Formats: sequence, structure tokens, C-alpha cells
Amino acid sequence: MTAVDSDWPRIAEVAFDDTHRLIPGKYDDHDESPLAALADNDKDLRTLIQLSAATDSRLQAQAERHPAGLGRDDLVFGIPYSKIINAAFAYPGDGARFHSPNGKGAWYCALDLETCVAEVIHKRVNHLAECGLSAESNISYRLFLADIHGQKFAWLDQDSNADRVCLDPLSHASGQALGQQLTADHTSGIVYPSVRNPGGTCIAVLAAPVVANVRRAAHYTFTIENGALADLSY
Repeated sequence: MTAVDSDWPRIAEVAFDDTHRLIPGKYDDHDESPLAALADNDKDLRTLIQLSAATDSRLQAQAERHPAGLGRDDLVFGIPYSKIINAAFAYPGDGARFHSPNGKGAWYCALDLETCVAEVIHKRVNHLAECGLSAESNISYRLFLADIHGQKFAWLDQDSNADRVCLDPLSHASGQALGQQLTADHTSGIVYPSVRNPGGTCIAVLAAPVVANVRRAAHYTFTIENGALADLSY
């Protein structure tokens, strides 16, 4: 696949309110810098923040120095939880279904909480397995709700072979290639069936300005036992 075909994937608008995204509790948006506990005074705190900024991907993007080419035009400013939104695009992490570790990130969310939890727990279980573990308790996550509206979204809802390849439960290679091509084509995102919760629907937003009306919702605590979700509380 060298280019996005004109008839695949299907391109159409979206208008979803109250989409669900779970973020690890340690990244929840607080006014106080997490470096504050390491500083004895305001001067030391400013120095630590400046040192941190030298390798902070979100701040690099704001300064047009992001290694993946992310710049200020790719971010949002002056709206609630802009740091939470921008971080999703500036920190690609280990990569995911529609973005690679060395590229621009994406805002992944689901239309319902059950699907959101299933996707997050699958990734968490895999991470534990890589560490040789099968259990973890008191895992903190914060739910964020957002409205996703846009005219140019790719829909992987035709159950075609091309759809299925991008939704391979064992590989993200084809999905990441599609995400890169759609980003280059200025497509706003991808709507796709959840791989971890049959019947659920997920969204990968590829353009930060599309993520709107973000607000903090409930706090959840997960427990994983024997490589599966054992308890969820809030």
C-alpha cells in the first residue's frame, strides 16, 4: 500500500460526544509541578523545570524542536487540559495501533467505558508480562471525557481484508503505516472496531485541535490477577 486508496478507507464525518479516555493517574493534570518535591525553594524549582524542558517532548514541540517534526501548529493552547491533549501527540511512547514509537502520537479513546477499560487493561497486562509479572494492584487511572467532531475521518467499518489487516490483534505494522499516510493526507482520525472488546468502537484522533471539550471525570483503581482484570473500583 503506497498511498491511501480513493475508495479505502471510507472517509466520512464524525460527531461523537462524551468519548472516553483513561490516563494513568500519575499523569493527571495538576497545577503543581511534579518536580516540586525535589526542590527546596522556588529558584531550585525553576532550575529543575528548565533542565526538564530540554528533553520534554511537549515543550520541544512548542519550540519547533520535536524529533518527529511536531510543532506549535500541531498543538492546542488556551483551552482546558491542553497539556493532557498535547501530551498524547508529543509522547508517542512505545507506539500503538496507528502510530509508531518514533513518530507523532495520537489521542486514543472509545465510545464507552467498557471498551476503554478493555483496551487499557490489555496493554497493561502485556506490559506486566514483559516484566515477568501477572498481577498488579491499586493501578490508578483518571477518566477524561472529550467531544470528537470532524469532517475527515477514516472509517474501518467495512470488514474488508484491508480493514482486518490494520486491526490485526498481534501486529500494529499495517495500522501504523495507515496512520502515517492518513496524517500526511491531513485526515483527522480513524474510527475502528475495538480489537479487545467485540462490539465496541474506538477512535484514534490524529489532529489535536479535533479533541474538544475535554473534562476530568471519575478516578478508577484497577487490580490485575493472573493476567486479567480482577477488580475495578472508583
